[in-house]
Amino acid sequence: MSFLLAIFAVIEHLNKSELTTTSKKLIIAYVNEATGLALVEKARTAVRRYTQTVLPSLESIREKSRTVELDALDHLVLKLEYEASRLRK
Repeated sequence: MSFLLAIFAVIEHLNKSELTTTSKKLIIAYVNEATGLALVEKARTAVRRYTQTVLPSLESIREKSRTVELDALDHLVLKLEYEASRLRK
């Protein structure tokens, strides 16, 4: 559940609005339909499909953190990556 909540948080941040129940069901369907092997790839595909936004890569966030303060989206993407990695184990 925390994995889905992390996806929803990213999308709500990008859309600047709370998701409806119907939207959440659609996003879950997008995750389930995604062809990526890793959960994080499925999540990224669902976010891209729902918001038309490509999330920053984990590597680009790491590089950014060396020079500037991370923004809210960066932190939400890190949370998403963390939740996906927890389920992988």
